[in-house]
Amino acid sequence: MPPLRHAGGMRCGYKPKARKLDIGMRTLHGDLHSVPAMSTVTAYEVAMALERADASARVLGARALAARHGPGPAAAFAALAIAGPEGLVPPVGTGGTLAARHLEQAALAAAAGGADLPSDVSEALAHAATAARAQAGGANALDPRGAATAVRREVASVRGIAADAMPRDDTWHAMRLGTYLPRAGWMGALLLSCAEVARAEPGTAGSVWHAAALVAGADPDAAGAAVLRTLLADGDHPVSVSHAIDQITGALFALARSGAADGGPLALARATGARLSTACAPGAVAPGGPEVIAEVLDAIGAIAGSTRVGSAATATREPVAA
Repeated sequence: MPPLRHAGGMRCGYKPKARKLDIGMRTLHGDLHSVPAMSTVTAYEVAMALERADASARVLGARALAARHGPGPAAAFAALAIAGPEGLVPPVGTGGTLAARHLEQAALAAAAGGADLPSDVSEALAHAATAARAQAGGANALDPRGAATAVRREVASVRGIAADAMPRDDTWHAMRLGTYLPRAGWMGALLLSCAEVARAEPGTAGSVWHAAALVAGADPDAAGAAVLRTLLADGDHPVSVSHAIDQITGALFALARSGAADGGPLALARATGARLSTACAPGAVAPGGPEVIAEVLDAIGAIAGSTRVGSAATATREPVAA
C-alpha cells in the first residue's frame, strides 16, 4: 500500500485493519450491546454518552496541547485521524461541539428514562449539557483546551453525583458497562492506530506515542514502549485497557450473580484480562504490540456482542464485591 500524505508532512504507510478498529469504535457508539430492562437501558445509554463526551474532550484537549509544541506533535494527530477509524480523532474545530452534543444525548437519555435515575443525576446531566453547549459555541474555536476542560469537568461532576446517589444494583453495573466497554474499545483503537503508524513509519513513533500519552494523561516523555505498556496493561491507570477490562469483569460478575446476565461474557472478560497480563510482561509489548492489541479488540467486541442483561435484580445499597 503506498504511503498516505497529509498536512504536516507526516506519512502514514499503513492503515490499520478496518475490522478490528471498527470494533473499538462500535463499542464507543453502542451498536454491539443489548440491555433490555428499562432502568438498565437508561443507565447504559447515559454512561455511553458520557464516555463519548469524555473521549472527544480528551482528544480535543490533547490535540490543542500538541499544537503548541510545533508541527511534529500536531501532525501526529493528523496521522492518527487518517489511520484510525472515523470519529477516533474528530476533525479540527469540531471536537468541542461534538463533546457537547454527546452530553446533550446523555441528558436526553436521562429525561426519556423518567424516574429510572435519581433526580440529582438527571438534574446534573441537564446542567452539564447546557454548560457544555454554551462553552462550545465560541470557545471551541478560540480556546479548544478550555472547551475540553469544561466538558471533562461536567462529565466528572455527573459521574461523582451518580456514584453518591445510585445504589449498587443492576442499574449501577449497567452504567459501569456503559462506561468501560466503550473505553476499552476506543483506547484499544487508539493504541492500535499508534502501533501501526509507528511500525509503518518508524520516524513518527515518538510523536504518535506522545499523542497517545497526552490523550490518556500518561507520561508524555516516556518511551513509546512504556506508553503502550501503561495504556494497554497497567491496571492502575484509569484509562488503560487493562483497567477497563477489570471494571467490565466486575460489572459482569455482579450481573451474573444477580441472574441478570449469563456467565459467558464474564469468562471471556476474565480470559482477556489474563491474556493482557501474560502478553504485556516487561519486554513483550514492543515486538508484539499490534497483534496483541488487535486480539484484545476482537475480545472486547465479542464481550460486547455476547452480553445480554435481563431484568434488574433487587436493589441493594451495599457494593457488590467483584
